[in-house]
Amino acid sequence: MRNLWILGHLLYLSAEDIWEGKISMKVIAGLFCTGLLYGVMQGLLPQFLPGMAVLLIGRISREQIGYGDGWLLMALGTWMGLTELLHIFFLGTGLAMLYAFFFRKKELPLVPFLTAAYVIGEWL
Repeated sequence: MRNLWILGHLLYLSAEDIWEGKISMKVIAGLFCTGLLYGVMQGLLPQFLPGMAVLLIGRISREQIGYGDGWLLMALGTWMGLTELLHIFFLGTGLAMLYAFFFRKKELPLVPFLTAAYVIGEWL
């Protein structure tokens, strides 16, 4: 159930990021709150550091990486451990960089690549 809940949110946010160029904070907040409840029930500590780092990078780079991506990583950090979260982030950004290189894109939505990384890590 956990994996389907996360995947459903990521797919919705991916579509939103592709079509609108932004992602819904309400959807991220829902994922965050349910993740906190899940973490409490499982005895997990939330992993906020990667998301906070992305928020800081977004601030420094004047949103070359969006704040929504940082908030999404913080929400994902309520659902998963640091290793899994870093795996998704680095694989997702790596896939985005490869796509940008081969298709000569300067700006890309990141959430679809994070979703692909999640699917690779959890479902394949």
